[in-house]
Amino acid sequence: MFNVAVVIVTYNRLEKLKIALTHYEKQLLLPKYIIVVDNNSTDGTDIYLSEWKNQKTEIKKHIISLKKNVGGAGGFYEGEKYAMQLSDIDWVMIADDDAYPAEDYLLGMRKYIKSVNHSSNISIVCGRVVESHKIENIHRTYWVDKWHWNYHKYVQAEDYERDVFYPDFVSYVGILIKKDILHKSGLVCKEFFIWNDDTEHSYRMHKYGLFVCLPKYKIYHDVSEENKNLNWKSYYSYRNKTIFFKRHCKLQFSFVILLQVLKSILCPIKGKSFTEVKLRLTAIKDGVLGNMGMNDVYKPGWKP
Repeated sequence: MFNVAVVIVTYNRLEKLKIALTHYEKQLLLPKYIIVVDNNSTDGTDIYLSEWKNQKTEIKKHIISLKKNVGGAGGFYEGEKYAMQLSDIDWVMIADDDAYPAEDYLLGMRKYIKSVNHSSNISIVCGRVVESHKIENIHRTYWVDKWHWNYHKYVQAEDYERDVFYPDFVSYVGILIKKDILHKSGLVCKEFFIWNDDTEHSYRMHKYGLFVCLPKYKIYHDVSEENKNLNWKSYYSYRNKTIFFKRHCKLQFSFVILLQVLKSILCPIKGKSFTEVKLRLTAIKDGVLGNMGMNDVYKPGWKP
């Protein structure tokens, strides 16, 4: 058994959650804990989790049932906070309810951890993310510089041919965080609600040690095409990126945000709708003003 607590946040995706939990229970090396944070689901998730928790297994199970949907960021915050209270773990694994690790995933992570010196300067270990049968390189990225709105670039395909590489940012899909690092960096910012919460958090964690990606070990991300179109999540992407610059790129902040406002105003030239212009400008304004949490207009499910 691996001394890791797996934190999974779920909201109204019961069938995917069932698949995810099955993948953890079939790991060649089992996690010590699975912590499921239910973001006030209404699709019977609560009933299923009650039955799941009572099933006999070596894994210790815990369910956190929230009274309202606080977004992925809020859910992961609660899961991380609970994991930090566990005295018999050294690592916290973060993953969505639609992420399914291959059966050797935790075994591979543990094998690498044991192969390096315990004093090694490592914050996070992770594997490759696979979507639609191909590498999705947005989940592991490198710094570009602080003068660009798109301040990080995707890891290239050739890096995934290596035994190991060292990204600067990682998404919350299948990462194992050293517990000591969470003490130093703090937990995820729950007020982000959703999207870019993991980017901002990984920026803070990277200050305390390397990120290590082991491409041999895969986690499958079952996402829909919706995320690639304008929708409610787009608002949080623009707002939270603005907040990132405000917090961590103070010298560049005014220049980058002014340029992004100009691009937003002119985006209809490239065929974008005025609905998108409004969404972008609202998000940037809220980011500048520090208006966080769930927006009253761009709630889960909003579409243009």
